[in-house]
Amino acid sequence: MTSDSPTHESFPDSPVTVVSGPGAWHRVPTELRALGLQRVLVVCGANVGHLGAVQEVTAAHRDLFPAVFDQVEPDPSDRTIAAGGGLAAKLQVDGILGVGGGSSLDAAKAIAAEAVQPGWVLEQDDPGQPTQVPDEILPIVAVPTTAGTASEVTPFSVITYTATRRKGPLSHPALYPKLAVLDPELLLSAPREARVAAGMDALTHAIESYLSRQATDQTRKRSQAAVEDIARSVVEATAPEPDLHALAQLQRAAMIAGLAFAVSRLGIVHAAALPLSALFGIPHGIANAILLPHGMAFNEPAAEEDMGNLAGFLSVHSRKSAGTAMEAGTAVRQVRELARLIGAPEKLSEVGVAREAIAGMAETAALSPNLKNNPRPATVEDLQTLYEQAW
Repeated sequence: MTSDSPTHESFPDSPVTVVSGPGAWHRVPTELRALGLQRVLVVCGANVGHLGAVQEVTAAHRDLFPAVFDQVEPDPSDRTIAAGGGLAAKLQVDGILGVGGGSSLDAAKAIAAEAVQPGWVLEQDDPGQPTQVPDEILPIVAVPTTAGTASEVTPFSVITYTATRRKGPLSHPALYPKLAVLDPELLLSAPREARVAAGMDALTHAIESYLSRQATDQTRKRSQAAVEDIARSVVEATAPEPDLHALAQLQRAAMIAGLAFAVSRLGIVHAAALPLSALFGIPHGIANAILLPHGMAFNEPAAEEDMGNLAGFLSVHSRKSAGTAMEAGTAVRQVRELARLIGAPEKLSEVGVAREAIAGMAETAALSPNLKNNPRPATVEDLQTLYEQAW
């Protein structure tokens, strides 16, 4: 652990306080007590639960952490949320600490609601209805161990419903964490494949939020900053021996992208990515990596100026004409180049997607609320074509 003092930041349009810096994880007990919390359930996956840094802190503060719920799987299911919520209620905890990647943080948010209203998660399995959340859910603190999802600063959670195999996106202001703790040292032990997926997830967030029909001047500034810092850092952050400074830069960029898309929302790439994870278990970041250049190419006729700007932002990784607007088509080529540099898959056929599933996935993706924010309207046929091109 380094000795540098973590920084505390707040943002005018976000309820989340962000604590960041190497070694920030070790301040979590102090931060939890400062929030008035006395009994906190730790929510994570099995791999994170076995991290030495996590075990060290939870073992040293057993009064604060009565239990660790380490059953969160990739793309957490409604059954997992019910189990975690039941444990939180049984232990009478007064807060939830999510530690891990996007799945663990998403699960922590849902468990915070399920704990105060048993059965809540199943009641949300209706794609046509807005998310309903109990009046006072348990406070959430989020500690990401990847640099991609930005779930630590957003009001979103994605749950997989077992009966329907549907990935249900949940959205409600109550799902914002109270506190996010960003410690790049926690990223050092992440497998390279996970860092690649997270980096491409962050890049997709930044690009889609920039292109969103709901983008504002503020979100665009954040999206630009995120794209530039991801382009600068993602190659070194995803190397077999990652650089700590690059990890910190990527982690912060992912968070800034999260602040942007919490307001602007996302688009066609995320709409198309969710069925891939639900049906084939493809990591969300990998699904985004494969679909991102195709989604950008689809949007180009409706967003030529924005795509030219993105090309300028992306050019910082090659240090050529950095920040200068370019031809719109350049951005798609740059994303492909960056994905190849870090070793991300390029085709759906590479990751086990059955071609005969494309029509059904297009029908499902067409129901996504993300399409409302996309700069170009997309039909079922458009989505089917996008999948075919990516296959």
